[in-house]
Amino acid sequence: MVLAGTRSLPFRLEQALVVSGVGDGGRSLFHALYEVTHLVSTQVQRPRRVQVTPWLVIGGLLALIIGRVAYLIVGTGNYTLAFFVGALLSALQLGSLYALIALGYTMVYGIIRLINFAHGEVFMVGAFTSFFLFANTPYSLPWALFAAALAAAGLMYAVNLWRGKLQDPVVLGAGALGFVGFTLALSAASLNWIAAMLLAMLITGVVGITLDRVAYRPLRGAPRISLLITAIAMSFFLQNFGLLAFTRNQTPYRPATSWTQFLQFPLAGNTVFTSRMVILIPLVTLVLVVALTLFVNRTRLGKAMRASAQDPEVAQMMGINVNRVIATTFFLGSTLAAAAGVLWGLNFGSLNQPAIFGLLPGLKAFAAAVIGGIGSLPGAVIGGLLLGFLENFVPAMFAGTTEFKDTFAFFLLIVILLIRPSGIIGEDLSEKV
Repeated sequence: MVLAGTRSLPFRLEQALVVSGVGDGGRSLFHALYEVTHLVSTQVQRPRRVQVTPWLVIGGLLALIIGRVAYLIVGTGNYTLAFFVGALLSALQLGSLYALIALGYTMVYGIIRLINFAHGEVFMVGAFTSFFLFANTPYSLPWALFAAALAAAGLMYAVNLWRGKLQDPVVLGAGALGFVGFTLALSAASLNWIAAMLLAMLITGVVGITLDRVAYRPLRGAPRISLLITAIAMSFFLQNFGLLAFTRNQTPYRPATSWTQFLQFPLAGNTVFTSRMVILIPLVTLVLVVALTLFVNRTRLGKAMRASAQDPEVAQMMGINVNRVIATTFFLGSTLAAAAGVLWGLNFGSLNQPAIFGLLPGLKAFAAAVIGGIGSLPGAVIGGLLLGFLENFVPAMFAGTTEFKDTFAFFLLIVILLIRPSGIIGEDLSEKV
């Protein structure tokens, strides 16, 4: 529980004990405990002040944006409402992608206070895995067995989220059936992009668990700088692994689907030009975010994740397997990154070479997580949507700024860190009890 704006609580507890007479023959221990309980309750139940300033800032910014758009449409006559609606829809598409990637950053940081700089490369692995699943299937039997084994392991862990133990017969049965079914599908059929995305999410989830087990768990008790250096090292490792295992060139990403077709509709005497991805990307993002929120808030493992985020040591003392919780966090974050990779490829029609494909999206998603409030799931979504707005809608309002759009995210990051270091809706974690 966060106690923002209070004096050191241990000092006040000591004051309460002294006032109560403990240790010097004064009042009884009962009175001391009463004083301490009263002190904590008054600190926790202090009503929060309504902050008007942020809402005034938001309202002022919205007024400026609306005024600028109205001036460009009415005052200059060189722009139309349809143009700005198209820019807003493009901002929604890109912001949804950033939100999916940012969720992985914020989940891992919320549990173990680690900035997983390899997460952008996990996003890259998911995108290229899906490409080879729909572009190169059916596989030869050895490759089909290898891919099926990874996907079956991911399926087992997905079922394990609700069953509790990997040795559970239901989990083992799901893994066995999945292995047989995946092998037959991968060796006999050509997968569409939906099946490729689902399998890529399972396989990338296994990559995330392996990343935690090999690189991060052995350093769990080490200084935080050691974990940070390891995350950077794993980022470089996955970049070079992608160059060796996938390709060294830019890769076209064009599965057979109608979702990539153009979409246009009339508006105020003009036409809005976009693609059907403006429906698919926000819809998939909404479904995944709602599913993740329900999992975190409604399931036993989700409650364990929240307890571990609040205090991992106490959670472990209460019987929670913190290592399993952390592995689950990496699994979920990696599956979301894989889904974002598939949608990214569909949206842009190509994948850059692996060494740089995940670098810039990963850094921007990290900025989105910090802007929204790292450690907060709604904050990651808000930060991602805000970055999408900055990159697509702001250049539409100010001609000539398109080439600077990549700097907007980091400029906003600096401003947020200066004004509100905890993020838009983040909490101050400087003092816990």
